[in-house]
Amino acid sequence: MTLQLVTKGQFAAMINVSAGRVSQMIAAGQISQAALVGAGQRAKINVEQAKTDLRMALDVGQRMGNGINTRLDDGDGAADSVEAPAPGAQRQDAAPARESGIDYQIKQEKLEQVRRANRNAAIAEARERGQLVETAAAKAEMVKVASSMLQVFEGALADFAGAVSAQFEVPQRDVLHLMRREMKKVRAAASRQMAALGEQETETVQTTVDADELDTVN
Repeated sequence: MTLQLVTKGQFAAMINVSAGRVSQMIAAGQISQAALVGAGQRAKINVEQAKTDLRMALDVGQRMGNGINTRLDDGDGAADSVEAPAPGAQRQDAAPARESGIDYQIKQEKLEQVRRANRNAAIAEARERGQLVETAAAKAEMVKVASSMLQVFEGALADFAGAVSAQFEVPQRDVLHLMRREMKKVRAAASRQMAALGEQETETVQTTVDADELDTVN
């Protein structure tokens, strides 16, 4: 019998997982050393032995999850212990058969990869649209905008003072001094208000991001 030897990457493609996942399976002992031919990066994988190892590893995991006495394979003893139903009786309490085996495990891992990729893509798109921003950055931007607006008003105080001086025939310097003193009060009040608003804002805000997720993998 000729052994089918492939690289880790080729074996990963055959079972529809990433090459990194195959390395994890080897490290975890799910693929035994008996399935490896050679050593190091040039080691090849015996396809049949590796698949057998994976089936056995999955069967052990299922037995631990379902109870040590649970039988996962069909045998004569199991068949003899099942009582035949009465004629015409309906099996309404029969649970649907649960898919198992290496193919089912691979499908589940592939499905999780697709869901994770969809979630990451949805998050990236939301960030590009401005739906997701860091709260610290948003607070800093709000403070920057408020400070810029105050600076604009402060820069125009001299013009305001000149207009008031001409209208009411009072010294422009006195008017400008008064306006700057009042503007200082306004800035202090605005700073206190911005600080209070910042304390009320939470570090994170819950946001719902739509992401299309596949329910099955062929």
